[in-house]
Amino acid sequence: MSLLSWLKRPAASTPDRFGFAVVGLGHIAGYFLDALRDSPTVAVPALVSGDASKATSMAKKYGATRTYTYADFDRIADDPAIHAVYLALPVSQHREFTERAAAAGKHVLCEKPMAPTAADARAMIAACAAANVRLSIAYRCPFDPAHQQARRLVQDGALGETASLHIASGFGFELKPGWRTEPGLAGGGSLYDVGIYPLNASRYLLGEDPNAVPYAKAMTDAQGLERSVAWTSSFPSGARADCRSSYVQEIADTLRIEGEHGWLELNPAFTHRGRLHLRGSYTGADGRKVALDAPSPRSLPSHFRLEAEHLGAVVREGVELITPGEDGLADMVAMEAIYAAAGVRLP
Repeated sequence: MSLLSWLKRPAASTPDRFGFAVVGLGHIAGYFLDALRDSPTVAVPALVSGDASKATSMAKKYGATRTYTYADFDRIADDPAIHAVYLALPVSQHREFTERAAAAGKHVLCEKPMAPTAADARAMIAACAAANVRLSIAYRCPFDPAHQQARRLVQDGALGETASLHIASGFGFELKPGWRTEPGLAGGGSLYDVGIYPLNASRYLLGEDPNAVPYAKAMTDAQGLERSVAWTSSFPSGARADCRSSYVQEIADTLRIEGEHGWLELNPAFTHRGRLHLRGSYTGADGRKVALDAPSPRSLPSHFRLEAEHLGAVVREGVELITPGEDGLADMVAMEAIYAAAGVRLP
């Protein structure tokens, strides 16, 4: 089943919805929980947190019927209503809880970036394969029609044989103490947090992995943690992606693709709080110019809901997994190459 046909398919009629335990109750978990309120196929029967009071309060708000602590997390193995976990934890904890979830026989939807290192990502893939559970990385944008249409046009050659991508994302407000300012928790700097969007988008749109980093420059803080980075990735097809991410400069999340026969642009490119809008101009197969002005449908469910429902469909219906662990691993390999080129050490 193609991605577009999956998005248009009718909801499953099974009375037993695919159940997630949400692990970690920070702000991104709130987006996920809000998004799943109206899902006909997915439910959240359980929450997992190190803060019992917060877990109880949020369980009441979202209708979860039980809570677990990080210490007794492994008890989810005996909970038949939990089919999968959604990991909304700091990056440093992704490997541990992926391995524990796999040991409990539960599928995994893991927030991005996948892990602190490529070695950790490989271990996560191996653990899930050994336990025969599915591992999906929570890349939202491949579920949005704007990104899907841009990918089809690029890979069908509508812009020409060689594409040039310009992608950026960043914010300039002062970081409050938290996981972003703790090297041991964050895994990396802005590249890991907001730079993952340009990096993954370039790979997704081109359908290939970068083979070199001809340019990279980073700014680091007193702890050696990267705060801002600009880089160029080159690809086997000859395409290039010029990307930026930052914690010190406000950068609108933009994506522009240029080729010999036209251009495409998404601005904003990665938000989940509003519709994405694909614009562009290119030469059609008949030689005529095509002007593109295509917003994502108003009726499109939240990206968070779509990725959760997709994992349920993968498990129950045999749908092909769109964002597997191998996708997350490829980004980890690419990020390590960018840091190496910029002279940045991992925490």
